[in-house]
Amino acid sequence: MVIALVVTPEGFPLAYEVMKGNTSDRTTLRGFLTRIEAPYVRARRVWLMDRGIPTEEVLQEIRAPEREAFYLVGAPRGKIQQYEKKWLELPWQKVRESVEVKLFAEKGELYTLAKSAGGRAKGQAIRRRKLARLLWKLRDLRRKSPARDQLLLRLGAAKKEAGRAVGFAHLHLPQEGAAVTRQTFTFQLDKDKRMPPCCRNSTSNSPRAKRRSRR
Repeated sequence: MVIALVVTPEGFPLAYEVMKGNTSDRTTLRGFLTRIEAPYVRARRVWLMDRGIPTEEVLQEIRAPEREAFYLVGAPRGKIQQYEKKWLELPWQKVRESVEVKLFAEKGELYTLAKSAGGRAKGQAIRRRKLARLLWKLRDLRRKSPARDQLLLRLGAAKKEAGRAVGFAHLHLPQEGAAVTRQTFTFQLDKDKRMPPCCRNSTSNSPRAKRRSRR
């Protein structure tokens, strides 16, 4: 489901638009611009978007002076790689007790790299919960010892749900044709990866790059 939500500067919702989920994100923004601006006027609107939604062409339309609009959007991965060296050279600036940013302007846009202690804690908690669920499922599979094909199917679903947390469990699977027993199906937790290193590489803890119009 694709949703466009209109809120006041204080965060109170005014209206929303919904589109079917089988619609490509990159094809929705131009239509939303018209559907939102027509009844609710343009009035220095700020658009907040995931990185996969706007194209450069549509962003150029948002920058048009008559729109009086601004935007905050996740920078494309290509942009992050392009400016990575420049970001590394910039100092961190504290904007809140647990939030730090790096800022630089480039071709009319302001790029922001942000990190937060809260994001680290949240990412670590999510990772640990996923890892705990994965270990519980592995123990349950080992106890029930299903047929090998069924084991592989259930493992596939468990790995998908666990995401990157699956990298912290070393699995030993039975050979093709072998029975599933406590000896042929084993797993071991890599304890060295459970603490800060696992969180340092998580998406929720990695510094996130954003860009916004600067006019």
